[in-house]
Amino acid sequence: MAMLVKLDQAHNWRLRYHLQVPHGALTDPNGLCQFKGIYHVFHQYEPRWPRERGHGWGHWSSRDLITWHWHGGAIMPSCQLDEHGSYSGSSVVRDGRMWCYYTGNVLMPGGREAGYDYDLAGRKANEILVTSDDGIHFDTGAKRLVLGNEGYPTYCSNHVRDPKVWWQDGAWHMLLGARTLEGRGCVLLHRSDDGLVWELEGSATTIGDTPFGYMWECPNMVQLGGREFLLVCPQGIPKRQYRFQCIHNAGYFPIEGTVIDLMSQDPDLMDAKQPYPCLDGDAFVELDFGFDFYAGQPFVDEQGRTILIGWAGVADMEFEYDVPTTREWAHTLTMPRELSLNVAGNICQWPVAEMEQLRTEEVGFKAELAHGSTGFMGSSTYDTFSMEGAIGARFDGIGEFVIQNIEGTGHVMLNGDLEFVINDNDAELVFHSHAGRYRSVRRLPFSRLSAGRVESLRVMVDTSVVEIFVNGGEVTMTTRWFPLDIKSLAVTSTLKGEHRAWALRGFTFENIA
Repeated sequence: MAMLVKLDQAHNWRLRYHLQVPHGALTDPNGLCQFKGIYHVFHQYEPRWPRERGHGWGHWSSRDLITWHWHGGAIMPSCQLDEHGSYSGSSVVRDGRMWCYYTGNVLMPGGREAGYDYDLAGRKANEILVTSDDGIHFDTGAKRLVLGNEGYPTYCSNHVRDPKVWWQDGAWHMLLGARTLEGRGCVLLHRSDDGLVWELEGSATTIGDTPFGYMWECPNMVQLGGREFLLVCPQGIPKRQYRFQCIHNAGYFPIEGTVIDLMSQDPDLMDAKQPYPCLDGDAFVELDFGFDFYAGQPFVDEQGRTILIGWAGVADMEFEYDVPTTREWAHTLTMPRELSLNVAGNICQWPVAEMEQLRTEEVGFKAELAHGSTGFMGSSTYDTFSMEGAIGARFDGIGEFVIQNIEGTGHVMLNGDLEFVINDNDAELVFHSHAGRYRSVRRLPFSRLSAGRVESLRVMVDTSVVEIFVNGGEVTMTTRWFPLDIKSLAVTSTLKGEHRAWALRGFTFENIA
């Protein structure tokens, strides 16, 4: 159900150090790579908002992750292979060229009268290749079909998409997210010697009769610390108190050995009745505990860093954050985050070092700058709070603060809108105003933290995005927020620990109309 709050707005919450298209809608990141020294960030892109036409790949490039050039729609529907959308995929750098693989969406004419529901029948999922010599201009007149519906097992529905392609063990491999005819999420694995002709190599789903979601989107493989991890975005998992709190979720399965070795144990391949059950749903680790994170895509840059960028949003958010639909833009991406493994074997996310270049001056925390007073807030399960001993800092709309060596319980408040509270056994991210757009509480159990408690926080605020990094990034909490006052930011903390804060400048954007 769509919900609307009538609020007079003096601004549109434009961001200053996150990527956001001049107009139109931005969703899943695609094709992330560094090519000839230049970083390239693609993403799902609709050129006008509200929706009018086309669904393809928007394109940004940067030499330093700080100055960004907007190139518009790089790969858009242009032929019968992708006439209803150029959907998500990945890029590889090969033979001095950029090879981009994506799913071309084709809906057969006739609709329900022809017996098509476009879930089980009536949709073609075409895996398409398009290439570029310079990373800017794409030979879209030579789009090539490399895999179609006939290359998927018969247990698959028409929902097969999001190719992730990489080179390993002397061959090219492609992961695809899929949904079975029975509504079970899974991934497919294809193999190719030349990147053009593909054959099924394996599959994977969870063990047990209960599906782990009905669809797995945006599959990916990441190698860290000599281990491999299978990333997926399962759709349709029921919410639990401390897990799967968003409408759809994103995370990873730790793999013993390699993803290829595991999935290639599928004994029947194209003749199978179902995908190969080899994954434990209880071992799935969520990548983010905030309100707004989905479709994270990692890549390895020329320095050897594994960098992840996600969509700061969630698929199928019907109310679109309750922002009036007369606006000309929608959504954004997270900051680039470097991935690493901690001693517990968990993937950690941390803003790439380049983000520190945005710091302009250090801002002091002082008792006289604390905002608010002891009182009652009704959104949280922990309703009463005390401001005794609070300290605060003020920013010009955007800023960053770090709290280290945290002891005990307490909370941090952004204006009077958003609170991060540390309790005895968990932490909560709580909205106290319409800035949350009807979202209320996200909970983080201490069992998810190797230390069993919150030891440190790094929080970066950019107009309508808050990115929180807990315990060195072992957990992140990514959240859109829409405060009525975007010109000033008041941070108040009652936590015992070492506080530091910085004012920030924004990215430099080029070719923005």
